Amino acid sequence: MKTITICDQKYNIDCNALTYIKYRKIFDRGIFEDIQVIENFMITQTLLANKLKKDNPKITENEIIKELSRAMLKNIDEYIEAVTRIAYICIYTANEDIENYGNWLKSIKRINTNDEWIVEVTEFAVNCFC
Repeated sequence: MKTITICDQKYNIDCNALTYIKYRKIFDRGIFEDIQVIENFMITQTLLANKLKKDNPKITENEIIKELSRAMLKNIDEYIEAVTRIAYICIYTANEDIENYGNWLKSIKRINTNDEWIVEVTEFAVNCFC
């Protein structure tokens, strides 16, 4: 078990063999589909950042973030859905009394693609299943 913080709220997360089954039951898709979405997003974002740096060595970090935000816009919905589903199922595995996914999402006031909890949850799930 591990504790993560999302928008100043602490959550215990866990992952086990039943997590995989519950994921499919709750979201009607496999957890590996969403792990792949996250991986593809991060790889694409890294490749684009490296290209921006190579093409313009004087580019600032703020300019890179701005350019990445524009370039990744078409992929952001799928990415956010994937990370929130994985976070929710890990929280659910640790505490089945948590509210349903939709209500839980209402408590998340902001999501940034580089939030620390996204990496923590993703690594936790990948380590559990891979």
